[in-house]
Amino acid sequence: VYLETAHFLCAYHISNNLRTHFKKEPNAVKNAFNAAARVYTVDDYNHHMAEINKLDPRVPPFLEKIGIQKWERIHCPSNRYFTMTSNAAEAINSATREIRDLPITTLLEPLRSLQEKWNVSNRDEAASTFTTLAKKAHKTLENNYKVAASFS
Repeated sequence: VYLETAHFLCAYHISNNLRTHFKKEPNAVKNAFNAAARVYTVDDYNHHMAEINKLDPRVPPFLEKIGIQKWERIHCPSNRYFTMTSNAAEAINSATREIRDLPITTLLEPLRSLQEKWNVSNRDEAASTFTTLAKKAHKTLENNYKVAASFS
């Protein structure tokens, strides 16, 4: 059990569920949801959620029931970076290529060890981050600052 590991949901799969469960303007709702999930400011998030509410007022309660912090970047308790979708099967398949043919009981320990290694690595990286922005966004901000400083 990894007590410090946060539980997230895949925004891609949630958006597909929205299209399935809410037939009223499904593409518009899906697009607004994807925009809300990926924004970096609370104001932008509120704007997109208001847009979703106008399209179909049943959707925001559905999303709140799921838990906004599980799929939305701004309310997430840790840094999601750019990982808004997950293909865990592909990640695990590539990481376990050499041990895949082991008997299941022998396979469990290397899998547990791999998961623990990933969690420790991600936790250490998060602990050494001193900004609320993802690395790529922070780098873009730094570059824009340098460019803006050269204008004076």
